[in-house]
Amino acid sequence: MWETIRGYLTFTRKERFGVLFLLVIISLLFVIPYFFRRQPGEPDPATGEKMKIEIQKFETAQSGSPRNADDHNRDDGRKQEPVSPGIRIGKENRPLYYFDPNTLGPEGWQQLGIPDHLTQTIVHFTEKGGRFHKPEDLKKIYGLHQDEYERLLPYIRIITLPEPVRSSSGHNAHPAGSGISYVSKKLEITDINLADSSQWSSLPGIGIRLASRIVHFREKLGGFYKVDQVGETFGLADSTFQKIKPALILNHVSLVFIDINNASTESLQGHPYIRWQMAKSIIAFRSQHGNFRSVDELMQLALMDSGKFVKLKPYLTVNP
Repeated sequence: MWETIRGYLTFTRKERFGVLFLLVIISLLFVIPYFFRRQPGEPDPATGEKMKIEIQKFETAQSGSPRNADDHNRDDGRKQEPVSPGIRIGKENRPLYYFDPNTLGPEGWQQLGIPDHLTQTIVHFTEKGGRFHKPEDLKKIYGLHQDEYERLLPYIRIITLPEPVRSSSGHNAHPAGSGISYVSKKLEITDINLADSSQWSSLPGIGIRLASRIVHFREKLGGFYKVDQVGETFGLADSTFQKIKPALILNHVSLVFIDINNASTESLQGHPYIRWQMAKSIIAFRSQHGNFRSVDELMQLALMDSGKFVKLKPYLTVNP
């Protein structure tokens, strides 16, 4: 048996050369790849070819871009309009409304599509006593692009300041101990529950769109019960509201009431002071405990606090 095993482990001279040759081939297969490996930083040929294709596509696209078209126009000798400093805001589709740049607040400028940094510049200018005397003065604001200026220009309405009182001799009249006397501009007194859109838009800083919002807000509320509610209108800057507030009166109060025992979820949440979750909470409480005996029972709701209740209470009623 040992002889048999020994026969399997014994190699002839040719077999030994064959094994040695195979070992050399195997060694070469392991070593050769190290000589052909790319060094760090060496570009991949496939990647490089892909980059060339992308560059060609980019150059082709650039050849038809507006910038190249402008360069071509300059080469042809055609005059180009100078581009004012600033950024293109891209708000061409934003709804516009008439406005006075001297009284428009930060929210109003932002609704017109003016970015925050330009809004701060304009508001700072007006708050420090600066004034736009004519619509064309707006383009003097550094950073406002020419396209944006041309988009806003047709909607600028500047309210004329009162003229100095002049004597019969044609000179300005100067009251003793004071400066120049000006004719005060009297604001039209407006009953906030009766005024229509045209009356609201006659007030300083209130354009047609903002006037419509005030009327719509009043209708959804069911009428105003105090003047300060006008200031809650979406888009009405507090600075503008404070300017028109002296002209606002409340002589006629006729509110539309909501019967919390019979109102549906949709009718409840349609009121500006009632959110969807609050409406569902009222319906759920009514279903579990029966009809409300008084409006004050709303204070038992987890979502109701004293501030919300005080604002909402004048619009609520309880019917059996």
